[in-house]
Amino acid sequence: MKTFLAVAETGTFHNAAERLHVTQAAVSSRIRALEEAVGAALFLRGVGGTRLSAAGESLRPYAEQMLSSWDHVVGSIGRDHATRMALRLGCQLSIWDQMLVDLTIWAEEHLGKLPMTLNFDHDTNGLELVRRGVVDLIITHETPGGTRLMAQALKPERIMLVADRPCSLSDDELPLFLNFQLGPEYDARVGEVLGDRSGHLFLGNAGMGLYYMKKRGGMAFCPAAMVAAELTQKHLYPVGEAVEFSIPRFAVFDPMSPSADLVRQVLPGLPLET
Repeated sequence: MKTFLAVAETGTFHNAAERLHVTQAAVSSRIRALEEAVGAALFLRGVGGTRLSAAGESLRPYAEQMLSSWDHVVGSIGRDHATRMALRLGCQLSIWDQMLVDLTIWAEEHLGKLPMTLNFDHDTNGLELVRRGVVDLIITHETPGGTRLMAQALKPERIMLVADRPCSLSDDELPLFLNFQLGPEYDARVGEVLGDRSGHLFLGNAGMGLYYMKKRGGMAFCPAAMVAAELTQKHLYPVGEAVEFSIPRFAVFDPMSPSADLVRQVLPGLPLET
């Protein structure tokens, strides 16, 4: 990409070679390989020099963006690892976003200044993120297969059905059900309790879903800890005849990764199963 942009900016392969301190043959070889990769000629060569083709014009902004992103990545990694490794935390379900923030605060108070990044990608498989090294620690409802990853059991998440007004499952009409999509155990309970008797509004983020429910009404299965204050203040109400259930929680990490020691240092900041 650097060679491509050098040719585009200088107007000749010769000038690009001088700028990059390589031979003109090397420039030609790189451009030829790039053209083969994209499947189109990127330059129009003529007596007056070399100019971008239509395909080259289309590629140019992407090339500039890619190089800018690469410079940013290299610079940020250098800063993060210059003195201390950054710890990357993630969670599989949106109900645990707040837990990541609480864990970050706990680490600041107990371990001092520790570079940390929080990953709130709830669509990608969390265990795979750990296997690929995208995150160092994931809070998930799944236990890993095989022996490579280590799972530390956390206290299960207590889930209860709440609504913006007093109601019971035996009522003829129920508030609109807000589906937070919290994994297979959650899906099974939703099917058992509601079947197809209530319309669903799918909200992948539990925090935003709870905000919607307080503003517009509805009912949802929520973590008891998340709605405790709202229940006390009578902003939300437990739905009558609804049975509570629990979602398992695990802190999963790779014990062979370079960050494993740091992960073990922050584990006490989680609600570990005793």
